[in-house]
Amino acid sequence: MSRVFYSCFISLLLLVSAQAMQSPQLLFDEANTLLENNEFSDAMAIYRQIENGNQVSGALFLNMGIASTQIDSLGLAKYYFLKATKFETTKESASEALEYVESQFSRQSATLPKLPWDKAVDWMKDELGSSGIFSIGFALILLSVAFILVHWFNLFSLKKISSIVSSLSILGILILILAFYVDYVDHRYSDAVIITNEIQVMQSAEASSDLVSLGYEGYSITIDHNRSNFDTEWIYIRLGNGQFGWIRNNGVKIL
Repeated sequence: MSRVFYSCFISLLLLVSAQAMQSPQLLFDEANTLLENNEFSDAMAIYRQIENGNQVSGALFLNMGIASTQIDSLGLAKYYFLKATKFETTKESASEALEYVESQFSRQSATLPKLPWDKAVDWMKDELGSSGIFSIGFALILLSVAFILVHWFNLFSLKKISSIVSSLSILGILILILAFYVDYVDHRYSDAVIITNEIQVMQSAEASSDLVSLGYEGYSITIDHNRSNFDTEWIYIRLGNGQFGWIRNNGVKIL
């Protein structure tokens, strides 16, 4: 009996040790050592293993961007540096690295400035999120209901309470509509980066279609998921210069 118990204990200990050896932090440290020793491809393989396990962080994306620059994949480096800017701990370093990568592309994309409304929606999407905007609108409606209850129970008198309730209700409803719109935009469109040397932008989702434009490594594009859902091999995109078209469903990384 004791021998069986001892064997089970040893097996369990080995299992726990094996799992510990594969913990994200240990893998990250191992990859960082490989990166310092200029073994970039091996380091990248481990970084991807961590990424696939959804154990992501700003430091992970920053190091993946650094490794990508060393294996001559500038488009991929741009993608990972953009991901790293979403984290406060690596935002500054990633932004500096992004400027360097942008300067290394042999072809630069013409980019139309965003309209003020689009900028505002992007800000709300990134800073507040649709749920945050919804909460603000819902809170205003609850506040208007509170004023109505106060008036009904005569807790205290308030002049022009009907106009206050109307204003709060209308503002709350408008903010709720805005929340649904931001959520719609967030789900329909995604920013992406071209990571291949060249990609053809076609007028329709067919190889024989007319050529609209060419996209090159490092170009920032916007993917329309609603239109792309109708085809598994093609995706509908907008280039930075405002042109629309279809590209093959490969060679891009969605942010």
